[in-house]
Amino acid sequence: MTGTPAEVIERLRSYDELGVDAYSFWIDNSMSHEEKRKSLELFVKEVMPAFQ
Repeated sequence: MTGTPAEVIERLRSYDELGVDAYSFWIDNSMSHEEKRKSLELFVKEVMPAFQ
């Protein structure tokens, strides 16, 4: 799933409304290690709090 934190939150909320209660963060693409780290940090800091 790609997008801004707000876009990802919105998409994940639609899954939440369907009863999905687990999400796997899988990142195996052409991004560098540093880009992957930044992406995961952004997910943890900006997206995950919306579901606590």
